[in-house]
Amino acid sequence: MFDLAGTYNQLLGRNNPTKTSWPELVGVTAVEAEKKIKEEMSGAEIQVVPADSFVTADYRTARVRLYVDESNKVIRTPGIG
Repeated sequence: MFDLAGTYNQLLGRNNPTKTSWPELVGVTAVEAEKKIKEEMSGAEIQVVPADSFVTADYRTARVRLYVDESNKVIRTPGIG
């Protein structure tokens, strides 16, 4: 028997499908955060978003938003969605 969910995630290019957030990246630059997330989740669509921006409420399994301050540092825990 094989792991159908694991196979599906491999097809989508996800290296670590169980990880959905990166609290350890709060305080690092958006560039560093994007690099780390892409190492752990290849195929991730990273969006860098200023802190007070409006965003759509749709959920996307490949998207990770990085909310940043004026110095381009991550201020909220990045997560899939």
